[in-house]
Amino acid sequence: MSTRSTAIARGVVIQVLAKFSALPLSMVTIAIATRYLGSNGYGVMATAVVFAQTFEAFTELGVGTIVVRRVTGHGGNLERLVGMNVSFSTLYALPLAIVAGIAGFGVYWGDPIQQGAVLVLAVGLIFTTISSCYEPVFDIKVRYSSAASAEFFSRVLTLSSAAAVAYFDLGLLPMCAVQILPQALRLAIQWWGARRLTEIRWIVDWRAMWGLLKEAFPLTVIAIIAVLYWRADGLILSILADPDQVSGYYTALQIAFTLTLISQVFERSVLSTINETFNADRPRFARAVDQGYRFLLLVGVPIAVIGWPLAHRMADIVGGQNGVGAFAGPPLQFFFIAVAMTFLSAIVSDGLIAAHEQRYLTTMSTINLVVNCVGNIILIPRLGAVACGVMLLVTETIGVTMSQWRLRRYGVHPLPFGYILRLVPPGLLALGAIWLTYDLPLIVPMAAGGIAYFGGALAIGAIPVSMRTALLGALRPRSLDRMEAEAAAVGEQEGLGVAPSGPTVGPFVDPDRVPNALDAETTVLDTRVPGSRVPADALDAETTQMRPMAAAGRGRRDANGADVTDVPTMELDLAALQTIRMRQQGKYVDLRVIRRR
Repeated sequence: MSTRSTAIARGVVIQVLAKFSALPLSMVTIAIATRYLGSNGYGVMATAVVFAQTFEAFTELGVGTIVVRRVTGHGGNLERLVGMNVSFSTLYALPLAIVAGIAGFGVYWGDPIQQGAVLVLAVGLIFTTISSCYEPVFDIKVRYSSAASAEFFSRVLTLSSAAAVAYFDLGLLPMCAVQILPQALRLAIQWWGARRLTEIRWIVDWRAMWGLLKEAFPLTVIAIIAVLYWRADGLILSILADPDQVSGYYTALQIAFTLTLISQVFERSVLSTINETFNADRPRFARAVDQGYRFLLLVGVPIAVIGWPLAHRMADIVGGQNGVGAFAGPPLQFFFIAVAMTFLSAIVSDGLIAAHEQRYLTTMSTINLVVNCVGNIILIPRLGAVACGVMLLVTETIGVTMSQWRLRRYGVHPLPFGYILRLVPPGLLALGAIWLTYDLPLIVPMAAGGIAYFGGALAIGAIPVSMRTALLGALRPRSLDRMEAEAAAVGEQEGLGVAPSGPTVGPFVDPDRVPNALDAETTVLDTRVPGSRVPADALDAETTQMRPMAAAGRGRRDANGADVTDVPTMELDLAALQTIRMRQQGKYVDLRVIRRR
């Protein structure tokens, strides 16, 4: 099993465990807010949250995805790209928050309480805009401990602050202010974590930044459409229904869509790999997407199977049986099924972006947005908040179907229906376990359903060996650096070396300064392969696009005095050394960098 696979699995496991450990804290926070504010007050806060979140499409602008694609697929410089994004976003964040506040003031003209709530929540856009700049660092390094810590401690802070607001009876606006505390803490922790992994500093290059923004523009359009897609139903509901329905909708959304963290974590963890393999190895790209289907189906099915029969009980516990919970139960059932569908949406969207199918993704998203809005306008007067869940399920199904059809041209197979059928018996076992334990405390049927499902899946072989191996490797108490060191020791016995993931580069000086030598921005990647065991040109499919070239010049020597004149070299950005591995028969090739001062 490769270190990269284990890194991805560990990234998923670390974040899922951190976020699931924070899930009870989030539920308690919602319970405190709903009971303190009541269905009407909570509806006001929910409306403000939904409105402010419609502007989150403008916080990231798709630049993070472009940074990951440039670094992993084209050898871009991570530190420089992130530095440009940080400097631009810091200057851009405050105007964005002001625009959101002014827009809310106009939309809710004549309702000062609602206007004040929107103004408070718009401040959170500043923190979200800046913190999004650091996410590409974690995605490329496949290191997520800082992101996981930010998620957990932000939930702790939110819970304690909400309890303080309720205890001292501070009112609606302070409770709204509590909602932006996680964003501020997440910014601080991600800034600290990113600086531990790489050097980050402000870089002002407006021309280069404009190039990034132009490349990211299709993704920005997709993000705007996606945010409207997720928030338009809430806005339409707030116009066509009363605050009680809005409070039930938002509570159900908070409960169900907290579980999308699994697909979000998986999507972020495999983003760099999918982009890299599309450019280097199409069959491996297709396998990565197919394996993503299977993993997300495995963890998505129990959400629908367990969530549907237990939705009303969850809503009653969180929102109160005679309060917000009475309005949250019905839409929550449909939201759980929709969440399972969003798992597949995550992996197919990643595949389309890696394949540079942004235009197709934009068209498909626009169609879904129109269908969602029209359907909600028709159904909300009749079904209330339930209409939002029904239309979300319909449009997610359309999106997954259309995306899969497009990905087939790149060798990606359609959904593995045979694998889906293998998940039916575990699902039936889960329903049986829930039925037998339904009258016991809620945690018991939830645990019984989960154990029955995964136990059945394991028994019938629905969890393949490769998936078990990756997950077990991720759970072992060993750091990735130690695992790479062990791989290096094995490689030395085989006559091969391992390039560690941390920066271990010179620079080395070219003392001869030959004509046409490399300039200060050029890095030469020195690839040394023992000729007696592995031919120098025996590179795998991942590196065929970077064929070695003979270095120009005479008599160059490295810092140790070794002659490197005739060693095959290739030009490659320094940041790519940390993310691209050249492999031959599963063993890494030693990488050395020579940089001219």
